[in-house]
Amino acid sequence: MDLSAFDDLNEFDDLLGGGGDSAVRAALAPDDPLPPASGQHSQPQTIHESDLAALLGITRQAVGEKVRSGILKRTGRALYIYPEAVRDYCAHLREHAGRAGRPSATGDSLELKAEKLRLTKAQADAQETKVAKERGELVPVADTLREWQAVLRDIRAAMLAVPSQFASTQPHLTVHDIEALTLENKRALEGLADGNA
Repeated sequence: MDLSAFDDLNEFDDLLGGGGDSAVRAALAPDDPLPPASGQHSQPQTIHESDLAALLGITRQAVGEKVRSGILKRTGRALYIYPEAVRDYCAHLREHAGRAGRPSATGDSLELKAEKLRLTKAQADAQETKVAKERGELVPVADTLREWQAVLRDIRAAMLAVPSQFASTQPHLTVHDIEALTLENKRALEGLADGNA
């Protein structure tokens, strides 16, 4: 059997990583007639799904997936028009390879994509913060500081008032004792203010 009509298919097989005409020979049984060259027969030739899978170097399941995705078209039960099915598969491969080798439609570089991702994250964080404020889960730092300062002023005033209040219930204490107690309270408060509790 003369396989010279398969020169184009051999090149296709080489592109897919096959070994010359071995994939073509495996796809067509030795007693099968060669598919016609274009224009020789008016009736299109068909190829069985298993032969097409062997010719394309993929599994029958992969051929079925290509049918479901619209890349290949069946003409009957497990039959495909030859060589149209091969051309359709090659066109799909070229399109896929072309998309993989060129930048996206917007022309985004990797750095631009990273910047867009960073911006999206920052916007999401800002939105989360806004929602947390609206729920009352967050308060401004200035408000928090103002409240704590008021609380600490009240604590300081209460601590400094302890010696004179204690003196009113303990008449045996001298003025010197009250001053010593007041001094100790002031030292304790200053230590807390300096972080030396």
